[in-house]
Amino acid sequence: MTFKFSHSEFEGACKKLAGYIKPGNSYVIDIHKASKKRSLPQNKYYWSVIVDLFAQNTGYSKEESHQELAGMFLKYEAHGKEFVRSTTVLNTLEFEQYTEKCRMWMSEMLGIHVPLPNEVTEEFLMQMKNIYNY
Repeated sequence: MTFKFSHSEFEGACKKLAGYIKPGNSYVIDIHKASKKRSLPQNKYYWSVIVDLFAQNTGYSKEESHQELAGMFLKYEAHGKEFVRSTTVLNTLEFEQYTEKCRMWMSEMLGIHVPLPNEVTEEFLMQMKNIYNY
């Protein structure tokens, strides 16, 4: 069960939570600061720069490129099996850390310079379009 509330709503959240607590049972409550999911600009940068560059340099489709990158950097193990986290569940910090891993790996392993988000210009995107004909 998840409750999302601000500081001013804390008392009301406690009252609501109390309605779920049954006598004789034990509970664990984890309170942490809410974080924002990855932003639309982050997602656009990822797909239009990182994934596009990876796809154009490997021959993979964009979806295959996304799956390959996520498989490398968002993999985790649970219950004796491997899973891959979806980028849709990453918060803004986790998504930035993920894109940084992608940039570093592409630079080191493929020799591809992936510009930072603040380095991407319309001119850069046009050059990519002209070079890769997409």
